[in-house]
Amino acid sequence: MTTPSVGLGVLSWRGNHSLDAALATYQKADFFNLFDDCMIFLPDPDKDVKNIAAKYPLRIEEDPANLGILVGMEEIAKRLKTDYIFFTENDCPLLEPRAEAERQIKKSLSLLVSGQAKMARMRHVKKYGETFNIIDKYYRYFPKPDTMTAKLRRLFRPEKAQRLSGAAIYGCDNPAQKFPKNITNVGDGFYLVDAAVMPWTNQSVLIERNFFLDTIIPYCKSIPLGRNINGFRSIEIELNRSKFWTKSGWKIACGPGLLTHRRANDRGY
Repeated sequence: MTTPSVGLGVLSWRGNHSLDAALATYQKADFFNLFDDCMIFLPDPDKDVKNIAAKYPLRIEEDPANLGILVGMEEIAKRLKTDYIFFTENDCPLLEPRAEAERQIKKSLSLLVSGQAKMARMRHVKKYGETFNIIDKYYRYFPKPDTMTAKLRRLFRPEKAQRLSGAAIYGCDNPAQKFPKNITNVGDGFYLVDAAVMPWTNQSVLIERNFFLDTIIPYCKSIPLGRNINGFRSIEIELNRSKFWTKSGWKIACGPGLLTHRRANDRGY
């Protein structure tokens, strides 16, 4: 079987300090050389972010307008021609060495190519970084040690407790033992998690390009614009808790993870 091609796609609207910090970790670990193509997409770029991008071995693509996250990711997928895309953002530094990054990417690809998973989460499960609210919600329902308050929450809100069970990947040492109905241990530190209990994320994921462009994006564009981020669609808002996602039967691959989330003195995405 031919080895599938994989591209690195970095989305960066402004955020030059965060971008520089993240890309420096990629360069130090020789991360760029794990990919067949490396591209950064800069919507509405200023001089600072363009200067940072030019320091690194990335193909630079731009658009004069701020397009939002959904269209930004769509543009990356259109401009990268690889079979699979590793999406990341300007504030996602790499924590692991090259050998471990290569191991996890290969394992994730094997699960994707074989059809066992539809997406692989690549965010670090122990050092997940900033703005990761799902773990706080998980611990309210499944604290260590357990509490009577948490037991009552699970009793009176069983559906929410069920939805949060996927976050055991980040908050439990043996998630497949704790939630065997929705989480399966597939070896090498990897699990398959039902989409019913694992939400979509834009940050640090590996996914088949055609599946993203032909299935995920059309659905997100098809539904009326409701909650949004500065007037733009985000993918996360459109998919999460939608029956399209939660009833899909898809599996999400989750390994130990490679990247964290860390902003450096500026905002952006």
